Amino acid sequence: SHATRGHAKKPVGQLLIYPGLGGDRSRGSYVTHAEAPMLTVRDLEFYKHIRTGGEDRTGDITLAPLADADFAYLPPTVLITAECDPLSSDGEAYRDRVVAAGGHAYWFEEPGLVHGYLRARHTVGRARASFTRIVEAATALGKGDWIW
Repeated sequence: SHATRGHAKKPVGQLLIYPGLGGDRSRGSYVTHAEAPMLTVRDLEFYKHIRTGGEDRTGDITLAPLADADFAYLPPTVLITAECDPLSSDGEAYRDRVVAAGGHAYWFEEPGLVHGYLRARHTVGRARASFTRIVEAATALGKGDWIW
C-alpha cells in the first residue's frame, strides 16, 4: 500500500492480520509477550534473517512499513492482532500513524488469543468469532464501506 500511493491502480483497502510491521522491539507487546506461545521475539529474529538473508535492511519500508515517514494517502486499513503476540503493538502503532496522517484505520486486538490463532477457527469460539470479523472487514473494504 505504501508503494502504490499516487498510482492509478491502488488497493481499495488493506486488512492486516497479526502483521509484523517493524515496530519498536524495546517496548509494548515485544516486551510483554516476548515469550508468547506460537511466536517469540527470538522467532521474529529467525524469520527476519530468512527474509533478508542476514542483510541489514534498516529503514526498508517493504520489510518494516512503520519505518516510513509518510502515512498519508494510504487506503482504509483494518488491523487485527492477537493479545498474546509480540507483534500486537505494531497494529496499534500503525493505526495511530495512519489516523495521525488523516487516514482511516481501525485496530482490534483479539483478547486472549495468540499469533496464528486462525488455524483454530474451526475449534475455538473466539478464533471463529475473529474469523467472522475478518470476513466482514474484507467485505466492507471491498465494497468501499468504512463502518468503524
